[in-house]
Amino acid sequence: MGKIIPELFREIIQNASIKFQTPAISVAVIEDGEISFAEGFGSRTFGKNEEVTADTSYAIASMSKSTVSTSLAILREQNLFGWDDKVTKFLPDFRMADLFAGQEMTVLDLLIHHCGLNSESAGTLWYGSDYSREEVVRRVRYLRPVTGFRSTYAYQNVCYLIAGLIIEKICGMSWDDFICKYIFSPLEMERSFPNLKALQLSGMDNVATPHTQLNGKLSVIPYRNHDNVGPAASVHSTALDLAHYLQMFLNHGVYRGKVILQPESVENLHSMHIVVPPAPAKDLIHPRLLTDFSGYGLGWFIQDYQGKKRVGHSGGVDGMRGRMEIFPALNRGIVILTNSEDRRAYQSILYSAFDMFLESEPIDWINVWENDPEMKQTVTEPERIPNTSPSLPDAAYTGVYEDSAYGEIIVRKEAHRLILQFSHTPAFTADLEHWHFDTFRLIWHDPYIPRGLVTFSLNCEGKVESMHIDQPRLLDVDFNELDYAIRKKPDRN
Repeated sequence: MGKIIPELFREIIQNASIKFQTPAISVAVIEDGEISFAEGFGSRTFGKNEEVTADTSYAIASMSKSTVSTSLAILREQNLFGWDDKVTKFLPDFRMADLFAGQEMTVLDLLIHHCGLNSESAGTLWYGSDYSREEVVRRVRYLRPVTGFRSTYAYQNVCYLIAGLIIEKICGMSWDDFICKYIFSPLEMERSFPNLKALQLSGMDNVATPHTQLNGKLSVIPYRNHDNVGPAASVHSTALDLAHYLQMFLNHGVYRGKVILQPESVENLHSMHIVVPPAPAKDLIHPRLLTDFSGYGLGWFIQDYQGKKRVGHSGGVDGMRGRMEIFPALNRGIVILTNSEDRRAYQSILYSAFDMFLESEPIDWINVWENDPEMKQTVTEPERIPNTSPSLPDAAYTGVYEDSAYGEIIVRKEAHRLILQFSHTPAFTADLEHWHFDTFRLIWHDPYIPRGLVTFSLNCEGKVESMHIDQPRLLDVDFNELDYAIRKKPDRN
């Protein structure tokens, strides 16, 4: 069984940082159950000299999900609920468009991603919006299912939000407070917070700044608040704190003599509950990535690397990417947190560490991931028909439009331009620039959001009846879940 070679590992991390323009990288490694490597590299903000350490704080995004399943496992050990208890037992008003799914959905169903909705459903409801957690869940009933209930794996955020709300119904303590008391505190995760508000109130320094590529240039972007989907994505932590978390799992639920979980609970969390079809061999960038099995446990992805079971989860929000992973049989683990959206930086480091753990023949993973075809795909702009004009004057397009799930989307005229705004999501505000006929280009005020198109449809009287938004998706937001024809509400006059 191999170990990290510190000098070589540092060189790989530094080269990945440079190659993939990732300003800050924090890494912690566990070997034989102990933290053997915990360091930071680069600068917390591009262009500045801000020290990065293993204690630098990052948004860990979907790595938050495992705190939900861990919390529920703690409560299950107290016989306070059953995995097969229905959601409506705790949230009586819970509904889905598929009435049967709404009635039969269990706590376990929430955690294994087969509710029948499209992947990452409800992103348009929570992303950057002022909707509360409860209101996001209430509006799930208006989302259209795309498969039969329990028939297909489709990764979800909103289901983990629902599971987080159930924790409060079970024990009277919010998910946020529960994980602080029963996970962060006993695991000595002193620089971990359940949400952005808590991080900000702490006044803690040494916080990484999020970055992304805008117009081909690495740019600082604002911290996005995802507290209203909290249990799915809002935790902020450090590489060192998460290493404590992984140590507990590697030690079968015990951390420095403190029992957090029983071994049976850890086994349940880290066992495959649903199969996730692996990528075909032809789509892999290297044959070493071919897996023998692939699935999802409870808040964890379960798969193998060269025949050895690995348990882990990635996380990504605006401007940050990372992953934590353990090899239970090897008593090895790693946490990698970065403040750039280019996942190739952490992937290069991750697989380099794996090869050292397994004493495999070294591969230049930086070179491998540099040639990842997914990163070379570009969004092609739709063809524009020249010399056309709108059917109607600007004022005819203004008004209030209503999507069945999201709610109101407003089109108004301001000065000499039309503006479209999602009523509960300030980030979704765009200038409308005529494209062709009754189609307008969406130029979002937030430069992070890629440009899209909106097409207005007229009724037989020649009046605007509805609009259709054709917008490239964000990481967790698929605009295709909006109504195809978002209808205009009658004028109030």
